[in-house]
Amino acid sequence: MDGNILSGGVKELQLVKDSLIKQKELKSEIDNLVIEENRLERNIQGKEKVVADEISSTVKKRKEEIEATFDEQLNKIQSRSKKIKNKKEKSKNAKVSQRILEETAGLKEEYRQMKEESRNILKQDKVPAICNSRLYYALFLPKGLGDLFILFSGLLLFLLAIPCGIYFLLLPEESVLYLILIYFITVVMFLGVYKAVEIKTKDKHREAIHQVRKIRTSMLVNKRKQNKIKRRIQKDKDESSYGLEQFNEELKEIQSELGAIANQKKEALTEFDTGTKIVISDEIQSRYLDEINNLKKEYQIVCAKIKTSEENIRTLSLEIASKYEAYLGKEFMVPEKLDELAELITQNNLKTISEAISEYRGTDE
Repeated sequence: MDGNILSGGVKELQLVKDSLIKQKELKSEIDNLVIEENRLERNIQGKEKVVADEISSTVKKRKEEIEATFDEQLNKIQSRSKKIKNKKEKSKNAKVSQRILEETAGLKEEYRQMKEESRNILKQDKVPAICNSRLYYALFLPKGLGDLFILFSGLLLFLLAIPCGIYFLLLPEESVLYLILIYFITVVMFLGVYKAVEIKTKDKHREAIHQVRKIRTSMLVNKRKQNKIKRRIQKDKDESSYGLEQFNEELKEIQSELGAIANQKKEALTEFDTGTKIVISDEIQSRYLDEINNLKKEYQIVCAKIKTSEENIRTLSLEIASKYEAYLGKEFMVPEKLDELAELITQNNLKTISEAISEYRGTDE
């Protein structure tokens, strides 16, 4: 045949056909191996993810359990600290209140006496009880910013709020005339009542009213002194006189306990991160190690088979291309065409493939 397939016959055509069938089988084999390779790769990745997820969830759970154990103890101690602080605060408040009572006792007695004196003055002069109120003296004998504020508020109520309320809320229709009339009536009534009260009290009992005014001024000064003492005592940071040493000692011990447990928690978490976590990870990985290694071995075997098959099909393809396709052309590189050429040789008693091709082309034409 001298290396030229065209000079061969049916036997040579069968060799070409066998090579093509072998090439197809190798391609099919590679396709199946690639499918198996992908399956094994997915299985390996899936198992590794299962391992990673189990390690992550287990480590997280164990760490949370450690933290929960320490936090429970810390919460108990903090709860005890809160109770002691509350007891200390109650004890201090009681001592502060007692101190305020003691340091304001003289002023309170003085205040009581002035209050009793003012009541007796009004009673002796038969002055109405209303004249012994803050509102009365703010309206008729104002003194100081507090009284002026009460007086101003009263004027706003009677000369603005009441007339406007009647005008906007009670009248069926709005009219400037109604507004003027309402203001006129309100002012007249207010001034009338004001003047009547002034005549029956301030003018009639002038001396008694002014005496009580002076006493009430002194009472106000007395009250301010009491409040000043109260604020001074309440702001005093020195607790040495209240006998709170036992509470302070207990709170100091609790702070020490809290610090010790916080340090233990920190050390336990550090030990967990640097040691226990690694042990947990190794233990979980060891349970899956054989299964994953077996999958990886299978994967490596399949990869090796693919490599061998690719090398075989590459060698065979190059051989087909150089020994057969170069002479026969791509047109006849299919088993069915080769069978047709073999049939032409047999039926027409031809000697070579070249003659069969010529016959095939002639027939085709």
